[in-house]
Amino acid sequence: MNYIKKSFLLIFILTAFLSGKSQLPCTWNAEEKELKFSLSHISGVLNLDTQQGHGKSHHFSNVIHKPTGMKISPDGERMAGAGMLNFFRVLIEGGYLTELRVEEALLEPQDDGIILTWMPTIRRQAKVEVKFTFREPNIIDMDMWVETLTNYPAFEILLSAYLAPGFESGVYVAKEEFGPVVPEQIRLVDQPMIHGIWPFFPRDEAGANLLTDGRHQKGRWFWRMAIGRRYGLPLAFFSNDGVDAILMGRPEDVYAVGATYKGDEENDNVAGHRSLYLSLFGEDFKAGEGRRTQMRMIIDDFGSDPEKHKELYRSFLNDVESLPRSFQINPVMKKE
Repeated sequence: MNYIKKSFLLIFILTAFLSGKSQLPCTWNAEEKELKFSLSHISGVLNLDTQQGHGKSHHFSNVIHKPTGMKISPDGERMAGAGMLNFFRVLIEGGYLTELRVEEALLEPQDDGIILTWMPTIRRQAKVEVKFTFREPNIIDMDMWVETLTNYPAFEILLSAYLAPGFESGVYVAKEEFGPVVPEQIRLVDQPMIHGIWPFFPRDEAGANLLTDGRHQKGRWFWRMAIGRRYGLPLAFFSNDGVDAILMGRPEDVYAVGATYKGDEENDNVAGHRSLYLSLFGEDFKAGEGRRTQMRMIIDDFGSDPEKHKELYRSFLNDVESLPRSFQINPVMKKE
């Protein structure tokens, strides 16, 4: 009898173990350098092979909102090469350093995501590490660490996101330009005042000045910004038939939010991008300084509801508020 009980117990433990293993959100293919993720509400592929046709160090494709079957990533069209989500430009005061998304990264797969590490180069004398974590039921979290080896004035990393055809952008701006910040949702539509340039919404006057200090007219893909009202939340989103893709960051570390407008996507380069941006940091980084910040993308059928967006943003802040925004850089012991 005891033998039977023990057998049933072992079967139960093994079944629970295998069930838990099968529910891991990520599957890593080392040969293809490809991470497949599958959550209750979203699934997709993060390809990390720079030799693939997309030529990016991190490239999201085939991202699907499961409940509706809606495609989120811009596969098979003009922004397919960029993928859904990536870390783009590295900038300083009036200048351009590089693009993280085209630089080779060291890869460290995890059960729930992956860590990418860009080691310092002559052009970019900073180590950048990003951990992508996939959380139930619909979350892609990004945790970033930056170590600078030299002094960089107004250092910035630009996070970008690109969506499938049919998605339209929205941001939250301050209802009043001066005084307390009360968030107001607005949708962006092409008009003569902003046609052909990229709408960005700064945190404050200092952020507005950074956007126009010449940094974005350096390197390839140079562009100009249309400076809008102060942002009400460091959050931007795209929506399509009730499904929202929301990108957010910490207010201390997002100095501006960008989003393209709705327009003639065939003939207007800005409208055709269907993109969102978070301008990160924008502060003077000193040699030997360690900085850390977090970002989040959430995808689900929220119906562009402002109250739901604010609730999701508050949840994000609750999750990250206890995490330090700086860290000590220690020398690495040389092994003989």
